[in-house]
Amino acid sequence: MKKFLSGVAIAALISTSLSAPLTAAAVQDPAPAAMSEAGMLTLAAGTPITLAVAQEANSSTHRAGDPIQLTVLNDVRVGDTIVIPRGTPAAGEITWRTGKGAFGKSGKLEFALRYIDLGGQRIPVTGDYRQEGEGNTIATGVAIIAVGVFAGFVTGKRARLPVGRELMSQLAQPVPFTADGRLAASYDGAAAMATAEANTPIGQCRAQAAALTDQRQRERAQRDCFRERME
Repeated sequence: MKKFLSGVAIAALISTSLSAPLTAAAVQDPAPAAMSEAGMLTLAAGTPITLAVAQEANSSTHRAGDPIQLTVLNDVRVGDTIVIPRGTPAAGEITWRTGKGAFGKSGKLEFALRYIDLGGQRIPVTGDYRQEGEGNTIATGVAIIAVGVFAGFVTGKRARLPVGRELMSQLAQPVPFTADGRLAASYDGAAAMATAEANTPIGQCRAQAAALTDQRQRERAQRDCFRERME
């Protein structure tokens, strides 16, 4: 059984209860400033950034591949300079979904945090999570949620990711900014996303499937690859 987890999600689960809200002080300490010869600032890879769910996602309305709308919860700084303001839009993606079933079986959503959209440029982030029923969200690979099985035909609950749920992400790559906090003109969001995607389990599943010529085979291979991650 393969499980994947960003390091920051492990740290978050160890340091704080899943049910307790994460505070700005806990996860938004200013990142160390790296000054280039041109006086540029660099937001370091691995910087933790808290994202909040902006629109509910659940296993009744969402399918694998559907986006999740998120926002940056707190200002992200390099030293004293704000480089990513709070409220900046971000996105995740549903990577696996099962509906609620009989015998108390709850629906499941597995999803990945993908990127922050800063002025039209995508900044890749990482973080893999699972939601079962309407309880707490967990980072995959750290713990297994016990799903109760009850006698009789009792329908379980749909997996629901409510508005406001806080999720820890981690910056996938270093990002350059000007001294006044603007994204550097040299930054290529498309290239950054391609590199980050290639390094994720989901990206590897898609790459393997893309090598097949038949569309149905590609879809089946990708689905099977996703399923292996859930077993």
